[in-house]
Amino acid sequence: MEQTALTYLCPDCMAYLRYDGKEQKWVCDYCGGKFTKEELEQRGAETKQDDYEIKPRAEAAENTAEISYHYEENITETDEDMSHLRAYHCPSCGGEIVTDDVTAATFCVFCGNPTILPTQLEGEYRPSAILPFETDKEDARKAFLQLCKGKRLLPKGYTSEQRLEKITGVYVPFWLFDCKADFDYHATGENVITWSDTRFIYTKTDLYHIHRAGTMEFENIPLDASEKMQDNLMDALEPFHLEKKKPFDMSYLSGFLAEKYTYEPKDLYDRMTKRITPGVEHKAAEGGKSYQRVYGVKCHTDFSSKQQSYMLLPVWMLMSKYDGKEYLFAMNGQTGKIVGELPVSNSRSAKWFVIIFCISFVIVMIVLALLAMGGVL
Repeated sequence: MEQTALTYLCPDCMAYLRYDGKEQKWVCDYCGGKFTKEELEQRGAETKQDDYEIKPRAEAAENTAEISYHYEENITETDEDMSHLRAYHCPSCGGEIVTDDVTAATFCVFCGNPTILPTQLEGEYRPSAILPFETDKEDARKAFLQLCKGKRLLPKGYTSEQRLEKITGVYVPFWLFDCKADFDYHATGENVITWSDTRFIYTKTDLYHIHRAGTMEFENIPLDASEKMQDNLMDALEPFHLEKKKPFDMSYLSGFLAEKYTYEPKDLYDRMTKRITPGVEHKAAEGGKSYQRVYGVKCHTDFSSKQQSYMLLPVWMLMSKYDGKEYLFAMNGQTGKIVGELPVSNSRSAKWFVIIFCISFVIVMIVLALLAMGGVL
């Protein structure tokens, strides 16, 4: 099956353009040109479209390269694993690139040409908005190095230049939910006062039935819609300043990876309600008369969501695999907030254990020797 690959070209030298989040402009790495969206529109910036044939991964040539934000070691793919992968020819150099069936924007590992696959973002898969990057790859590199700084137990070469080059900007698909929560809160409040006279100590316990009911409305609750992403880490990257979102335009994808969603809103509904339930219950418990103790809390909440919007949010990512476990570094492409997990080298751990043990042993022996000589009281 043939589809169209789209590349945005520099108005000055006709080389490819990429969107630079730090500059907030489209940049040409060949002639150094920098253009705002208005300038590109005024100059009638051209695009290059090439038809390419989608082929199953098994049919790809041996010299193909796969675009991914994963850094994987010692992985063996089965035919079943490869069934969702597709190959296409780079419209610039003709190199054969392998992507999966949800990739909407990628780039050629041979010539660096950024390529957008428009048909992946058409119809129901077209986002309503996009939040452009405001940081660049150098920011992500510095953040990763800062995270690793002082970590002596990292595997050898973990901060190598080769690994840093694998940090990739990804537009992650998100569903944003507008939700209404109708709550009915019941609890028992208790106040105890104590006094005494010359004969007795008196205790008075006042019990109150607490009942609160109402409606809370939530807007733009973001939930990542990709099965590849670790939900807890994507949640930890928040907040995204959604007021800076732009109407969706494919040109923002140039130079980045992008994916279409794999989860429908109905697939994320339970996760959405579980996420806001603690906030509803906390807010329902606030206000009103104060009590020394509150117990027997029951809060029933009915949720409804009639509005969901689909948009792409920016994330810098590096996925590493060490000793059979994956470790993700991610940075909010707008704010620079980072989350990450780092591996511990077994060999380095053992080495430091031996060093610390030897030092401790020597210190103990010196102390014992001094005690024996009467040098320490």
